[in-house]
Amino acid sequence: MRTGLARHLTRERILLVIVLGLVGAIAALTPKFLTATNLQITSRYLVEIGLVAIPMTMIILIRGIDISVGSIVALATIVLGFSWQVYRLPMAMAILLAVAVATFCGFLNGLVITRVRVPDLVVTLSTLAIYRGIAEGLGGGQRVYLYQDPLMRWIGEGQWFGIPLGLFLLLPAVAVAGLALDRTAWGRFLYAIGHNETAARFAGIRVDRIRLLVYTLSGLASGVSAVFLAGRLGTARSTAGLGLEFEVITAVVVGGTAISGGEGSIWGSFLGVVLVTALRNGLNLIGVPSPIQAMITGALLILTVLINENLRLRLRGWVRPLALAPGEEPVVEPTPAANPGPAERR
Repeated sequence: MRTGLARHLTRERILLVIVLGLVGAIAALTPKFLTATNLQITSRYLVEIGLVAIPMTMIILIRGIDISVGSIVALATIVLGFSWQVYRLPMAMAILLAVAVATFCGFLNGLVITRVRVPDLVVTLSTLAIYRGIAEGLGGGQRVYLYQDPLMRWIGEGQWFGIPLGLFLLLPAVAVAGLALDRTAWGRFLYAIGHNETAARFAGIRVDRIRLLVYTLSGLASGVSAVFLAGRLGTARSTAGLGLEFEVITAVVVGGTAISGGEGSIWGSFLGVVLVTALRNGLNLIGVPSPIQAMITGALLILTVLINENLRLRLRGWVRPLALAPGEEPVVEPTPAANPGPAERR
C-alpha cells in the first residue's frame, strides 16, 4: 500500500496541493488577491517568469545553470527601446531585433561552454556582468517610454476574453515543452545527459549540440520575456530583469527539478512559477517589506531542496541503515570459500 501511495504522490500532485493551499491562505488574509484586476497583474508577471523557466528547466536537467538571464532581459529591453526611439525603427522591427540580440547572447553562452569548455557557472556569471554592463552603457541611465506606440500598449495591456495576451503564448509553450520532454527522444537525451554525461556521449548522444541548443533557447525566451516586461512597465531601462535569475531558478527548483540534474519536469516548473508568483504577489498585498520577501524566498529555496532530496530518496526506495544499539556488533554475512588450489588439496 505504501508503495502505491508513493507512486501516486508525485511531486506535481504534492506541489499542486501546496499551491492551492497557498492561494487559499493568501485569499483569506487579503480579499484583493482574487480580484480580477490583481489576477491580471499577477498573470502578466507570471508570463515573464514562466517563459524563462522553460529552458532553465532543460538547462538544470543537464546539470547546467544560467544566471545571465536577467542581464539578457535588460540588454534586450534597451535594444528595443533605443532602436525604436533613436534609430526610428518600426516597433515590430525593434522587437525582432531585441529578441535576435537576446538569442545571440544565449548562443554565445552555449558556444563558450561547449567549445572553450568553461564551466556553466563561470561563463554565465561573467556574461551576467558583461551583458548588464553593455545595457547600462547603451542606456546611459536613461529610460525610453514605450506607451506612445500602440503595439507596445497592446502587448502590455491587451487581453482576450479577460485573459492577458502573454498567457496565450506561455500555456502552449509549456504544453509543447512538457510533451517534448515526456514523449520525444530529445527529451530522453536531456535526462540521459543529466544522469551521466559520459555514458550519454558513449551512447552517441550529441551532448554539445544539445547543450548549445538549450542555452540558445534560454536567450530566446529571455528576449521574448523582455518584450512582455517592457510592455507591462511601459519603459525600457537597464535595470530591467534585476533578480530575475534568482526567481526563475527558485521556481524551477521548487517545481522539483534537481540541481544535480537528471530529474524534473516542465509541469512541475510551471507549478513552481505559479507558487513563487502567487507568494510574491501575496506578500506585496499584505505589506511585507522587500528585504523580508527576499529572505522568505531564499528560505523557501533551501527548504524545497531539502524536501525534494528526501522525497527523491524515498520514492526510489532508498532506506537509511539503522544505527546499531550500544554494545551490538554488526552481522557479517559469510562469504563463500574459494576453490582450493592444487597445493591446498594435498
